[in-house]
Amino acid sequence: MTTEYGFFDSAFSAADAVAGSIEQGQLVAGKAGLFWVEFRPEDKGRTVLCLRDWQGELQDLTPEPFTVRSRVYEYGGKSWCLLGCLSGQASQYQFAFVNGADQQIWLQSIGSRESPQPQLQPVQLTHERECRYGDLIYDPQRQRIIAVQEKATADPTQPDHSLVAIALQSGVITCLSEGQDFYASPCLNNSGNQLAWISWNHPHMPWVNTRLSLANLSNDGSVINEDQVAGAGHLTELMTESLQQPRFLPDGSLSAISDNNGWWNLYRYLKEGGGVDSRLRFPSDESGVEGVWPAQAEFGIAQWQLGVSTWDWMNQRTAEGHEALWLVASFLEQGKGYLGIRLIDSDLESEESVTLLAPEFSLFRHICCYKGKIYCIANSESRTPAILEITPGFETAAQVRVLSGNKEISGLEKVSLPRTICYPVAADEVAHGFLYLPQLIAGSDTKPPLLVFTHGGPTGTTYPVFNPKIQFWTERGFAVVDLNYRGSAGYGRDYRHRLAGQWGVSDVEDAVAAADYLVKNGATDSHNLFIRGGSAGGYTTLCSLAFSDRFRGGASYYGVSDPMTLTRDTHKFESHYLDWLIGDPDTDASLYQRRSPLLAADQINCPMIFFQGGQDKVVVPDQTERMVAALQQNAIEVEYHLYPDEQHGFRSSENQVDSLDAELAFYRSLLRS
Repeated sequence: MTTEYGFFDSAFSAADAVAGSIEQGQLVAGKAGLFWVEFRPEDKGRTVLCLRDWQGELQDLTPEPFTVRSRVYEYGGKSWCLLGCLSGQASQYQFAFVNGADQQIWLQSIGSRESPQPQLQPVQLTHERECRYGDLIYDPQRQRIIAVQEKATADPTQPDHSLVAIALQSGVITCLSEGQDFYASPCLNNSGNQLAWISWNHPHMPWVNTRLSLANLSNDGSVINEDQVAGAGHLTELMTESLQQPRFLPDGSLSAISDNNGWWNLYRYLKEGGGVDSRLRFPSDESGVEGVWPAQAEFGIAQWQLGVSTWDWMNQRTAEGHEALWLVASFLEQGKGYLGIRLIDSDLESEESVTLLAPEFSLFRHICCYKGKIYCIANSESRTPAILEITPGFETAAQVRVLSGNKEISGLEKVSLPRTICYPVAADEVAHGFLYLPQLIAGSDTKPPLLVFTHGGPTGTTYPVFNPKIQFWTERGFAVVDLNYRGSAGYGRDYRHRLAGQWGVSDVEDAVAAADYLVKNGATDSHNLFIRGGSAGGYTTLCSLAFSDRFRGGASYYGVSDPMTLTRDTHKFESHYLDWLIGDPDTDASLYQRRSPLLAADQINCPMIFFQGGQDKVVVPDQTERMVAALQQNAIEVEYHLYPDEQHGFRSSENQVDSLDAELAFYRSLLRS
């Protein structure tokens, strides 16, 4: 091994780091087995639906050239749903998915391996070229799919959104609800006669202010008696409340996650009377809303994508024969993830205590329950993501079984484990992050160079989990600090809202303070500090270089360089986000000017490297190219890598490898200079 920090030799290549960055999601359990989607950079960035049957056999269900991907709100999310049995074919099941190329809904059937046609080619259901679809759910009573529809308008940046139903036999589309700017999370009660959903309007984002709505469904499936249960402006115009992930419980009551106490906790909105037709009592009546899992912890996440699932429920009879309703949920405390189970309804006397499950993992996603077992995708600090089957035990210890993943990555000399840091920032506050250190050189008085990672969003979160791309850097002798700067989700509403009006200020303060903190504590070399980030993290990177002199160089992946231009060029989902992050573009134009890295390009006096997708509709290429041109005009050393076919976030394995290798060479050239 080369014994110079930043130049360690490693068998763990950029290709290994990209191949090890497995992404799985949208987990669903059914009679046929366990389904999930898997993103595969090495397969031209395709996303494939996978099935593990209950005998343990694995198969890919998505034939080429299809890819299971929704682009509603540009970030997509839930892009498929499981349907019922084929008519007259009890051994064959059907599912619907959104095809990435045309954004239409397609139907596909599968059967047992012994059936004459174990897998049939997809058949197109919708033919609306101007529409996209996402957040699909199945309405078995009416043989239809309910989904969010995004329909193009004359203004390409402002499509219309609505909740629609699509008949499986005819493909006929019926509007269920419209008039709100955005919709998400439709869910049906067990009887199929009530529908709940989340919606929100500009200028809000879903982690700031949403509303929870409920409607009855007539026999023909049309919406009647639509009411707002909770959320934006329900009690007062000044109230803000972020709700997400509504679900009906077995008794017909509706539960959802709300941050009305400062934390995303689980609540139940109780019925006034018995029977599935009874209306829910509004939370203005204090007896009508119940906190079912109060904690200073975050059960929700910032919903950049559709179909988030951090909780579910199960009915389980105890050993004594008592009926019991349990909630299963993942949550974050101080940035670390936990999975717990809590008894909420039972004829037993109970302390309502929480039992933690699978403590060897530090993040749990895509929770679903099926036949007394819990299924989830879990991450640990040292292995690849795992798909878990957990038998809670109730009366005995839980049993955890790994169904897929949880592998060690070959080629790594040593896995660098995250160390939680909480460090002081301006105004007597603190910020959070995770520190990853390389192997230390024995007997050396030198310190490793530091890479400050700034996540996107900016209302996003980074987690203390195994990330092969972080290991790529520690393997070469870099220290990495992965920041959850003020404004990040996962630490309560006050912390999340700390970025309101302060983007480009508090996040920059936190990035600089993290570097200073680690230098002061002897973890890194004060002369070799670098910063990198993508999208909103790219903006924080550019601002940190323009408005401070702490860093020797930086890397921007499709980063925002001109926030004012972003308000005009970006897509609908984020078109008013900057109103909250900075201010009104008209009345607060001077703030945009003061916080524009492009206008402050002459204050950047260190080298930079840029990476950009040619098809990016969130941060359009022109933003990056104007920034590059401004730096070149000021005689600053700059590299620009354009990938013509990439969108916002690189999907191609080849391009991810190329960008990592180029970024490494860029930093090493500065370390040698």
